[in-house]
Amino acid sequence: MKIEGSNAVITGSSRGIGRAVALHLAERGANVVICCRSRVEEAEEVKELAEKAGVRALVVQADLGTVEGAESVVDRCVEDLGGVDVLVNNAGLFELYPIHELRPEDLDRILRVNLMSYFHTSRKAVADMMRRGRGGCIVNISSIVSMIGMAGGTAYAASKGGVTGLTVCLAREVARYGIRVNAIAPGYIETEMIGFMSEEYRAKVMSRIPMRRFGTGEEVAKTVAFLVEDATYMTGQTLVLDGGIMID
Repeated sequence: MKIEGSNAVITGSSRGIGRAVALHLAERGANVVICCRSRVEEAEEVKELAEKAGVRALVVQADLGTVEGAESVVDRCVEDLGGVDVLVNNAGLFELYPIHELRPEDLDRILRVNLMSYFHTSRKAVADMMRRGRGGCIVNISSIVSMIGMAGGTAYAASKGGVTGLTVCLAREVARYGIRVNAIAPGYIETEMIGFMSEEYRAKVMSRIPMRRFGTGEEVAKTVAFLVEDATYMTGQTLVLDGGIMID
């Protein structure tokens, strides 16, 4: 799988990690499908920046919490670009609730976006990859929260733990078709998602990270590119990208 000339779908790519991934793959020569639920102006900005790299870029506005929305992103890539070579499942909700305050509708919303959308996009992408017979690559964005926990994060951690299970089983299922499936479990990355942190809390977290800094979206993007193009004998794995916090 070469990035240059490939068609890549990146969910949740109007900002944060998804934005960085979309722009990095575009710079490496991939046509990109940028997906957002409501931040259309930001997605259009990503599209314009990607097109400056000389590739095709599309914006799809969709609610990935629905089957139809998740499927529409892949369908658009197939219809407009001719097929899907790379799928990066990145869209996610980061919401914290004490377990006794977690409402069923909150749990349902988090699981639909953070886990079920990955099933629906992967199902559609795999079908197209098998039809075309050229192989493909899926990268799922998980989280170290599913491994080390976080107060109030039971729903979020459960969804990301499900992503790990999905990655392993799907990798085994589709390897015979030349399709590789891996995941990345980022630690603390400088995005809007951690904007809730006070300076005091940031300092406390930073002290637990051996590298003494948070990661960047660009570092996650480069890891995605590694999994797509260079990790040709790797499948079913979850790479932890956390600055060493899990070994502290």
